[in-house]
Amino acid sequence: TMLSPDGRCKTFDASADGYGRGEGCGAVVLKRLADAEGGGAAVFGVIRGTATNQDGRSSSLTAPSGPSQQDVIRAALRDASANPDDVDYVECHGTGTALGDPIEVGALKGVFAAEREASHPLVLGAIKTNIGHLEGGAGAAGAGESEASRL
Repeated sequence: TMLSPDGRCKTFDASADGYGRGEGCGAVVLKRLADAEGGGAAVFGVIRGTATNQDGRSSSLTAPSGPSQQDVIRAALRDASANPDDVDYVECHGTGTALGDPIEVGALKGVFAAEREASHPLVLGAIKTNIGHLEGGAGAAGAGESEASRL
C-alpha cells in the first residue's frame, strides 16, 4: 500500500503505513552569494554542491535503490568538497512507507555512520509528517528535500 489509510504520513515510525497526500507549492529564490551579501539579503543557506543519478535497478517500480542513493549522496559530498561528518542534518524524502523509509535510512547510515561519533549525531527530518507529500511541490517544501543530494 502506498497511501496511508488515515491520510497521515508517519515517517520513520513503526506504525508507518503509507504516505499522506497534500497540496501545495513552493519557491526558492537563488542568488550568487556575493550578490546576496553585497545587497544585504539574508542568507539562509549556501549550495556547495549537487548531484543527480538514476535509481537504477530495484525490486519494483516504486522501490528505491539503496546503493543508488548512497552513490548520489557520495557524489554530492565530493562536489561540495565535504566529508560525511560535515553534515549535521538531512531533510529526508521520508514518505512513511514500510518499504521506502528503511531503504533511505539504510543508505544514509551507509554513508554517514561509518566514522561518526555518538556525540555528533546526524539528525534526520521529514516535513511530510506535518504537511503530507506535496507531489511536485515536495522538493521545495523540504527546502531541497534531500537524499542529501544538495549540500
